[in-house]
Amino acid sequence: MDLPDLGILALVEGVADIVPIDGSAHAMIVSRLIGLRAGGLAPAFHLGAALALALYFWRDMALISSGLWKLRKARIEPGTRLLTKMMVAALPFLLVEAGIGGLALPHLISVFWIGVVTLVCGLIMLFADRLSLTVKRIEHIGGLTSLAVGVAQLAALVSGIGRVPAALIMARLFGMERSAAYRFVLLASLPVLLVDTVVGLVDSGRHPGFSDVVSLGLSCALVLVALPIAFALIRRAGLLPFAIYRLLFGAMLIGLGLL
Repeated sequence: MDLPDLGILALVEGVADIVPIDGSAHAMIVSRLIGLRAGGLAPAFHLGAALALALYFWRDMALISSGLWKLRKARIEPGTRLLTKMMVAALPFLLVEAGIGGLALPHLISVFWIGVVTLVCGLIMLFADRLSLTVKRIEHIGGLTSLAVGVAQLAALVSGIGRVPAALIMARLFGMERSAAYRFVLLASLPVLLVDTVVGLVDSGRHPGFSDVVSLGLSCALVLVALPIAFALIRRAGLLPFAIYRLLFGAMLIGLGLL
């Protein structure tokens, strides 16, 4: 693949995976329209996105590191509590990905139906954002909210929903502030992306090469550019811009499915 191809894949495998627009649907469209697939490079894109999240949330990473260090003195610090909430939110999706529980949902392969699901999800996102309270930050939530956010991510097993959008909708329904909800969902995405990277490397059975390094760098750079833009949009307009995008994208998929 040349650099433009890798850039497109970095957008759909990296950026689209951390903003609430559903990376899987975009990857499917790119695959069908122009024949680009991440294949064995997917772990590099996921690792690049994870690295970008760790860099962007460096204060949270420092807080977690400090909390883990102080555990040796049996002291529970805010960083330790944050890590616990992240892992509780990530665990349901990781367990199902590992095949525990035997959950098997139908995989939508029709562009038309993926478009319908995308459009409906956009509407749900819009109403959940507008009708929910905005009172809680990450330090205010407990295990129940963290678990609910984690369970909501299982909806991503249905093509067209997306893991980040589903988790963000649930966080808003539990009354989390918009920016705090998005931040928490992204922090909970870190373990998922890291596990996906390891599993992808093991499954591919190939040694990383120069293309992997370029893919990782592109994904990391593009996600670092996308994150402040996404947070700025959420602070100013809530989830409305992403809901509108999903409605338009869903309508486009429905149109393509009818052709």
